[in-house]
Amino acid sequence: MVNTRTKMQRTNNIVRAWLTASGYKNLYFFPHGRFSKDYHIDDQDFDGICTYKNKIVFFQCKTNCKPTRKKLKEYDEMSDRFGIICLWFNYINRKGLEVNNEKTKE
Repeated sequence: MVNTRTKMQRTNNIVRAWLTASGYKNLYFFPHGRFSKDYHIDDQDFDGICTYKNKIVFFQCKTNCKPTRKKLKEYDEMSDRFGIICLWFNYINRKGLEVNNEKTKE
Protein backbone atom coordinates (compact mmCIF):
# COMPACT_ATOMS: atom_id res chain seq x y z
CA MET A 1 0.00 0.00 0.00
CA VAL A 2 1.30 3.43 -0.97
CA ASN A 3 1.07 6.19 1.61
CA THR A 4 -0.57 9.55 0.87
CA ARG A 5 2.67 11.53 0.61
CA THR A 6 4.18 9.10 -1.89
CA LYS A 7 0.98 9.20 -3.95
CA MET A 8 1.03 13.01 -3.96
CA GLN A 9 4.68 13.11 -5.06
CA ARG A 10 4.05 10.57 -7.83
CA THR A 11 1.05 12.54 -9.13
CA ASN A 12 2.98 15.83 -8.97
CA ASN A 13 5.87 14.30 -10.93
CA ILE A 14 3.51 13.02 -13.63
CA VAL A 15 1.80 16.42 -13.87
CA ARG A 16 5.17 18.21 -13.95
CA ALA A 17 6.31 15.99 -16.84
CA TRP A 18 3.06 16.62 -18.77
CA LEU A 19 3.22 20.40 -18.26
CA THR A 20 6.87 20.57 -19.30
CA ALA A 21 6.28 18.44 -22.41
CA SER A 22 3.24 20.58 -23.34
CA GLY A 23 5.18 23.86 -23.33
CA TYR A 24 4.27 25.29 -19.94
CA LYS A 25 6.96 27.44 -18.30
CA ASN A 26 7.86 28.82 -14.84
CA LEU A 27 6.37 25.81 -13.06
CA TYR A 28 5.90 26.09 -9.30
CA PHE A 29 4.09 23.67 -6.98
CA PHE A 30 2.79 25.29 -3.81
CA PRO A 31 4.02 23.52 -0.66
CA HIS A 32 1.17 21.43 0.68
CA GLY A 33 0.82 18.46 2.92
CA ARG A 34 -0.57 17.51 6.28
CA PHE A 35 -0.27 20.94 7.92
CA SER A 36 -0.19 23.25 4.92
CA LYS A 37 -2.99 23.15 2.41
CA ASP A 38 -3.54 24.20 -1.19
CA TYR A 39 -3.40 27.81 -2.30
CA HIS A 40 -6.83 29.47 -2.37
CA ILE A 41 -7.90 32.01 -4.98
CA ASP A 42 -11.51 33.13 -5.27
CA ASP A 43 -12.60 30.19 -3.03
CA GLN A 44 -10.90 27.66 -5.33
CA ASP A 45 -8.03 25.37 -4.34
CA PHE A 46 -4.85 25.07 -6.41
CA ASP A 47 -1.67 23.03 -6.14
CA GLY A 48 0.51 25.13 -8.40
CA ILE A 49 1.05 27.93 -10.87
CA CYS A 50 2.84 28.25 -14.21
CA THR A 51 2.64 30.23 -17.44
CA TYR A 52 1.55 29.31 -20.96
CA LYS A 53 1.79 31.70 -23.91
CA ASN A 54 2.05 34.70 -21.55
CA LYS A 55 -1.04 33.63 -19.57
CA ILE A 56 -1.11 32.66 -15.92
CA VAL A 57 -2.15 29.06 -15.30
CA PHE A 58 -3.34 27.68 -11.96
CA PHE A 59 -3.69 23.93 -11.64
CA GLN A 60 -5.04 21.33 -9.24
CA CYS A 61 -3.71 17.75 -9.08
CA LYS A 62 -5.79 14.88 -7.74
CA THR A 63 -5.38 11.12 -7.47
CA ASN A 64 -8.36 8.85 -8.14
CA CYS A 65 -10.84 11.71 -7.64
CA LYS A 66 -12.65 13.17 -10.64
CA PRO A 67 -13.84 16.78 -10.42
CA THR A 68 -17.57 17.44 -10.22
CA ARG A 69 -19.34 19.31 -12.99
CA LYS A 70 -19.97 22.12 -10.52
CA LYS A 71 -16.24 22.44 -9.79
CA LEU A 72 -15.35 22.47 -13.49
CA LYS A 73 -17.99 25.16 -14.09
CA GLU A 74 -16.51 27.24 -11.26
CA TYR A 75 -13.05 26.89 -12.82
CA ASP A 76 -14.44 28.01 -16.22
CA GLU A 77 -16.11 31.03 -14.64
CA MET A 78 -12.90 31.96 -12.82
CA SER A 79 -10.90 31.59 -16.04
CA ASP A 80 -13.26 33.91 -17.89
CA ARG A 81 -13.48 36.45 -15.05
CA PHE A 82 -9.72 36.85 -14.50
CA GLY A 83 -8.38 35.98 -17.96
CA ILE A 84 -6.33 33.04 -16.69
CA ILE A 85 -6.25 29.31 -17.36
CA CYS A 86 -7.39 26.82 -14.72
CA LEU A 87 -6.44 23.18 -15.18
CA TRP A 88 -7.51 20.12 -13.24
CA PHE A 89 -5.32 17.02 -13.43
CA ASN A 90 -6.50 13.62 -12.29
CA TYR A 91 -4.15 10.66 -12.12
CA ILE A 92 -6.12 7.41 -11.99
CA ASN A 93 -4.20 4.25 -11.18
CA ARG A 94 -3.91 1.92 -14.17
CA LYS A 95 -5.60 4.49 -16.47
CA GLY A 96 -3.10 7.33 -16.54
CA LEU A 97 -3.38 11.10 -16.47
CA GLU A 98 -6.59 12.95 -17.35
CA VAL A 99 -6.55 16.68 -18.06
CA ASN A 100 -9.84 18.46 -17.57
CA ASN A 101 -10.88 22.02 -18.34
CA GLU A 102 -8.05 22.64 -20.78
CA LYS A 103 -8.37 26.10 -22.37
CA THR A 104 -4.91 26.22 -23.93
CA LYS A 105 -6.15 25.80 -27.49
CA GLU A 106 -7.31 29.44 -27.67
